[in-house]
Amino acid sequence: MSTEIIPLVVAILVTIVILITLFLLLQRRKRKGEAASADLHQPAKTPSTPPKFIVDPPEVTAVKKASQPEFAPLPAEEPLDKIANGKEKIRILVVDDNRDTADNVSRLLYFEDGIEVVGQAYGGRDGIKMAVEQKPHIVLMDINMPDIDGITATKEMSQQVPYSQVIIMSVQADSQYMRKAMSAGARDYQTKPFSADELINAIRRVYRLAQPAYQSLEAEKAARVRLAEQRPAQKAETKPQDTPTIALYSPKGGSGVSAIAANLAVALQKEHGNVALVDADLQFGDLMIHLNTKADRGIGDLAGINTLDPDLLAQVMLPHASGLKLLLAPQRPELAELITPNKITQIIEILQTQYQAVLIDTSTYLSNQILAALDAANYILIIITPEIPSMKNAKLFLELLEKLEYSLDRVGVIVNRANIEGGIAVDQITKVLKTPKTYFIPTDNKLNLAINKGVSIFEHEANSPSAKAITLLAKVVWEDATKNWTLEKM
Repeated sequence: MSTEIIPLVVAILVTIVILITLFLLLQRRKRKGEAASADLHQPAKTPSTPPKFIVDPPEVTAVKKASQPEFAPLPAEEPLDKIANGKEKIRILVVDDNRDTADNVSRLLYFEDGIEVVGQAYGGRDGIKMAVEQKPHIVLMDINMPDIDGITATKEMSQQVPYSQVIIMSVQADSQYMRKAMSAGARDYQTKPFSADELINAIRRVYRLAQPAYQSLEAEKAARVRLAEQRPAQKAETKPQDTPTIALYSPKGGSGVSAIAANLAVALQKEHGNVALVDADLQFGDLMIHLNTKADRGIGDLAGINTLDPDLLAQVMLPHASGLKLLLAPQRPELAELITPNKITQIIEILQTQYQAVLIDTSTYLSNQILAALDAANYILIIITPEIPSMKNAKLFLELLEKLEYSLDRVGVIVNRANIEGGIAVDQITKVLKTPKTYFIPTDNKLNLAINKGVSIFEHEANSPSAKAITLLAKVVWEDATKNWTLEKM
């Protein structure tokens, strides 16, 4: 090819490339025009999620504020695990003193499948009231409110409506606020401003974690209906009988509280009959093991029931071979929070009208439920072992009782494993604790064998040192408890 032809070929190739490029650009512009024309003839689409904050026009907002009551009325209560249109509905209550913000949060959730906002409250107290009445799955709680702040409201709500899980909303991103919120019972903490996705993910996460509690509550409601149908409800007596009510507590784990509670109850049953034993260690109670009883019902069946009666309570009590009746702890630790302090008080007050004696086994942690049990008792037994840590904690607990204005006349101390090798001498214990009533149970391997067999010491070895000591303990405690009750009631 001659040198004169090469420039001509290059020019032709460049021209072809330019023509192809122009053709493609024209085609692309044509398609865009057709698409735009089609859009003009289509109705506007509603976005799948609204903007982060949508505010009504000023005139609409003014009308809303003038017409809204202190809290918005909600529909009738629905089951917590309601199934609607084949999908599980998560019921949401929004609590925020700023009505515009409450509206905006509700709008964030409006288009989300499986979530429904059942109401809005504009203060902490109104939020608690609405949660008690409506029982939402999730409460979205603002932290800064004029009547009571969100942390205080959350703490009260966790006691009154433990099945409603709280998510705190706050402009404060400080970790101190987060710790306070979680300590009060909140399950999540969302910092404003948040997106719809962030809020929805938090709601679903909290709801998923709380599923066992929701399902248990619904099962317990169903059981309540069945029990009511089986036998007509009886009204509880308004004035309890003069019943010795003995709470056993230890401020130090491993002191043998449950073993002593179980065997003391059996001893009192043998001596007086008609004794009730309550396992108030709601998370990890093990009276069922000490007395070899199948936990097919118990105190967990009473959660979510506002009004108890003797007949209903009798339905969940379990008989023991000795003749005493047991009220066992919930079968799963996460169900403990469903039993409120008020529920504990109701239970004990009813038992006082039905039994000759009531014994209450408690946990080491001084929860509000345990404090309610101690308040309802008319005699408290503190279980310790002859060791420095146990004595130190017992001393602190006795000081706390005095600050709470408990009379030490209604308090006794049981020294378990009193003669253990290397233990502190008995006279030193009484000198340090300065309690008017101190009882002693000796070290006895036969008691350990009875525990592992799931029987009382009286079934295993009635003549053992611990059996004799507990028999004597039952007589002395009965005298002290009944004498103490008489003095207090005069």
